[in-house]
Amino acid sequence: MHKRLSLLVGAAAALLVLAATATATSKVATTASAADATPAAAPFAQSWANVPRTPAARKAKTVLVFGQEQDIDGFNTNLTCCNQFWAGVQTVPVIRGAYIINDKLQHLKDLVTDAKATRTTLSYTIRPDANWYWGGKKSPVTYKDFVYTWQQIVDPKNDLVARDGYDQITGFTHKGNKQITFKWKQPFADWQDLFGGVYPSAALAGMDFNKTWTNCICGSDGKPVSDGPFYLSNYTKGQGSTLKANPFWYGKKPALKEVDFKIITDTNTEVQAMRGGEVDAINPTFGSNLEQLKSTNGITYNQVPGLFQEHIDIQFGPKGNALLRSPWFRQSIMMGIDRKSIIKTVYGNLAGNTAPLDNILYYQSDAAYKPDFKKWDFNPAKALALLKKHCTGGPSSVSQSNSSTWTCSGIPAKVRYTWVSNNATRTTQEAIIKQELKSIGIEVTDASLPANVVFGPTGIPSSNYDLANFAWVTSPDPSGFVPIWGCGGESNYMNYCNRTATKLLEASNHELDPAKRAKQFQQADALMANDIPTIPLYSRPNPLIWKSGVLGMKNNASLTGFAWNMEDWRWKS
Repeated sequence: MHKRLSLLVGAAAALLVLAATATATSKVATTASAADATPAAAPFAQSWANVPRTPAARKAKTVLVFGQEQDIDGFNTNLTCCNQFWAGVQTVPVIRGAYIINDKLQHLKDLVTDAKATRTTLSYTIRPDANWYWGGKKSPVTYKDFVYTWQQIVDPKNDLVARDGYDQITGFTHKGNKQITFKWKQPFADWQDLFGGVYPSAALAGMDFNKTWTNCICGSDGKPVSDGPFYLSNYTKGQGSTLKANPFWYGKKPALKEVDFKIITDTNTEVQAMRGGEVDAINPTFGSNLEQLKSTNGITYNQVPGLFQEHIDIQFGPKGNALLRSPWFRQSIMMGIDRKSIIKTVYGNLAGNTAPLDNILYYQSDAAYKPDFKKWDFNPAKALALLKKHCTGGPSSVSQSNSSTWTCSGIPAKVRYTWVSNNATRTTQEAIIKQELKSIGIEVTDASLPANVVFGPTGIPSSNYDLANFAWVTSPDPSGFVPIWGCGGESNYMNYCNRTATKLLEASNHELDPAKRAKQFQQADALMANDIPTIPLYSRPNPLIWKSGVLGMKNNASLTGFAWNMEDWRWKS
């Protein structure tokens, strides 16, 4: 479930016909009432009314309040609607899978005691003490849950973010309830990121997967379901969520009885809520406004290099400005943006060694990283020369006071720029970029929207934008980018296609030799750097800030997020 999230971080499925090699199968009964239902959790206001308003009082009740920066559209993060960071953050402590990524970016066995991949099979042994909590009742996690997860992900009727790896599975065998072996056509190199979250087959039987977990993480009866350290007891869109300790979890008993996520969408308000004691921890968008928290008594500030690809996607499809399909126009836009200046301006003294990102598959810390996009670094004079060659009516020189806009083949050089309106850092970035592109004769039209709209079905996933500034949150392995940049990829909202690069990306999914696989990614990135389907800005640092009276928090730069070890969070005694 937690393969890749965007910060943009979801028909009752017919049971797929399984390969004849399966030793046992089961059919799921489908009812119209279950399929049409959209269960909801208890209102957030009910639980929030009982949350103490001071840190001391919350400590006494072993309750913690976490400031949530963005609203979400549902908790099923495999769906296009809900492929959002904050949905994933709250799902990780509730729905667990085969592996979890820790703060050192290592894959640790979680729901399983053994896992193995060969060229023909993928096998798991499920923990004997792994159980589901479903409305207070206990039932075992079994091979059926793995099968159900696979079936829903490969079902073409479901609106999935990605199917890579799962689409290579052809069938399964099992031994008892706690062991399963999948067979596949080709091995999937990043197999440890498969089954990152496993769905409860019995609890979801007969439900429309595309509507699953819209307003809860629950079964068809609306009662909470979990195989993690917490379950989701309360939720109201636009307000917040409440997670309570799961008594049936196989791991360490959670030290906190309850964690409440309170939505505070304005980043500056979020900082003040942290200073004023309204919240006990935050994971805000990184920006210079956080500097004041580093020197505030009683607050612990932690910052790690993040697996956050901050970038600007470019629309190649019919809903975008047709000029964006011209390589010279994309080159002009990228060379018109001063990425170093943006980093310095939006992060100030917090920037540290943050530098422009010049690769869209690897981060600077990776040995396979090559700065393929550097050739398009800030060069407004060269960008202007390109525009002069193809267009008319623009400025004669680079100038901040310019008021003229180019017209190219009868099309005005005007582009919509989409970003989340209440994100202070991206708002500043947009203002800088707007002025820089204006100075070379390209007009930027503001198209800011609320987070749940930008990342919802009518936002970025609909391809209705010209330029879109957001971040991909990834795992340490670059395989998550394959459905983003590949031709026809489930997450390729740009409608970009380089068939040679796609062949390399797809081949990387099945190459088990690390050196050969890295070479395939490097070749693909070099090709895509020539095309500029996106403008990589930087790898955004990841801040985690909490009251010093809280122990056990460990920042995690991966898509697992800061909540990966929520069971360890506790108030200092």
